[in-house]
Formats: sequence, C-alpha cells, structure tokens
Amino acid sequence: MDLPTVNWDSLQKISAAQMQQITTLATGKFGLDSRVLIEHTGRDLAELVNLFAPEGPVLIVAGRGNNGGGGLAAARMLASRGRSVWVVPTHEAENYSGVPKEQLEHLKHYSNVRIRSSLPKMKFSCAIDAAIGTSLEGPPRGRTLDVIRVLNGMNGTCIISLDAPTGMVADTGEVLEQTVEAKATLSLALPKLGVKPGKYVGELYLGDIGIPPVLFSDMGLEPVSLPNWLTKVVR
Repeated sequence: MDLPTVNWDSLQKISAAQMQQITTLATGKFGLDSRVLIEHTGRDLAELVNLFAPEGPVLIVAGRGNNGGGGLAAARMLASRGRSVWVVPTHEAENYSGVPKEQLEHLKHYSNVRIRSSLPKMKFSCAIDAAIGTSLEGPPRGRTLDVIRVLNGMNGTCIISLDAPTGMVADTGEVLEQTVEAKATLSLALPKLGVKPGKYVGELYLGDIGIPPVLFSDMGLEPVSLPNWLTKVVR
C-alpha cells in the first residue's frame, strides 16, 4: 500500500501537554466520545500492522491509559480479521478503568485473542508498544521495564510504537536508559516535538483520529487536514 507523504519540516509540532489539551477539547467542548478517538486510533494502528506485517501473530503491550486503550482497540480489530493476537497488560486488570477497561473486556469475546500477564516466549511478526505514549513520568519500572527489555530482544519482529516509543520523552526526544527501539511509530493528530523519524522512532506515521479542524484553530494552531487515515512523515 502506497501512502501519501508529508515533510517533517513543513509540519507543526505539539507538546505532550498540547496533545492532552486536544483530547480534552475534543471530548469536552466538541462533544466527541473518547471511545470514538480510541476506535480511530485502533483502526490506524491495525492498518499500520497490516502494512508492515500482513501475516503472522501479533503481540500488543497495553498500558492502562488512552495509549493502551488504542492498542487494545487495535487488538480487537486485528482479531476480527482472523489474526492471532496476544495481549500483555502492563498492570493488573483491576487497575484498568474507563474506556481501556472496556476495550480489555471486549477482547474476551474473541477466541483468537490470548491475554497474558507476561510476555510469551514465541515468535511474533509484529508487536505494538502501547504502554505509555506521551504520558511518560520518570524512568519506566516494573512490568513496563521488563516489556522494553523483551521487545528490544525480539529479533525479526516489527515493533510499532504508539505516539512515542516507551522510554522516550516526547517533548525533547530524550531517551532513558531503557527505551523501545521501534521500526515505526504512529503519532496521533500531529507529530510530537521530540519524536522525529530516526533511531528509536523508526519510520514516523501520522494517524488521523477525526479531530475537527476548528479545534486546532481554537488552540492557536494551523488547521490540520491530512490526506489519508495514515500519512508517512519524511525528512
């Protein structure tokens, strides 16, 4: 599938705080259900998985925030197309709430989805890193840290990160001692200031999640109109 491209230098970039503001305005002032935004995220992720790895089992590591919710929505969409999917939550199920909890519960209806508390020792064609995204607060620890180490050791597996590789500071591009090394990263709505194509990020793609152009204007940003659900960012 040939995707349209856009140049990194021609794009406006936003901070993690601005991305949070976009989400808040979308679900508040503009009345978009957060479920809709997460469904669009899941669709874009599933499309990217099919682009890089159209066959084979998929691993999805999902945090308990909206980033994880997007990963879980992608798991359901991939499973509905017959893919074998393994899901590893980064926290215990009882610590999930809201839409991410709903997405996790939906997966119980799919016989080709397996939910595990630890990463399976098997070969995956693709793995989605939806652990933290732009919400990183200090160095990853616990199960999230274990996930980074295992993902980086998966030779031959295509790693796709959502919004930012886990372990990377989205505003600066600073990488902590343990950071996911992705082959591709899907950035939602607009690129984040420090998440540039290259090492750790891999190829960068923009995902359209249905944000109204006027919302960007309300924030003092240029209205955004992407040419496709997925657009590749080049330098």
